[in-house]
Amino acid sequence: MVGLTCRVGRAVKGHVDMIADLLHAGDESILFLGRPGVGKTTVIRELARVLSDVHGKRVVIIDTSNEIGGDGDVPHPAIGSARRMQVPNPSLQHLVMIEAVENHTPEIVIVDEIGTCVRLSQIPPLRVPTQD
Repeated sequence: MVGLTCRVGRAVKGHVDMIADLLHAGDESILFLGRPGVGKTTVIRELARVLSDVHGKRVVIIDTSNEIGGDGDVPHPAIGSARRMQVPNPSLQHLVMIEAVENHTPEIVIVDEIGTCVRLSQIPPLRVPTQD
């Protein structure tokens, strides 16, 4: 063995405060951009918890690299009651997104790691059904 890398997902509360106004704005999409290591995934993890536990939303996380909910069978407690769907292969990410909408009726879909233009182009327009 040459080396070992260990990543630890942290639950840091309070990060959602900086976008609280966007959460109340309605059904708009939010995109986090930034260089590696600035905390995008940490904010998304906390966002999933706040939306599911505090706001009572049905949240599904498409966890492509297992960075949000962890790699184990039981999701990291930092995501609250949000449902995590692991992606077995990044090339199947779009299919897992479709499955999430068709089978779990989410109000909010959170996706981490849309890393290439090809993967972006594979994502269909997701219309989460509204309940009147």
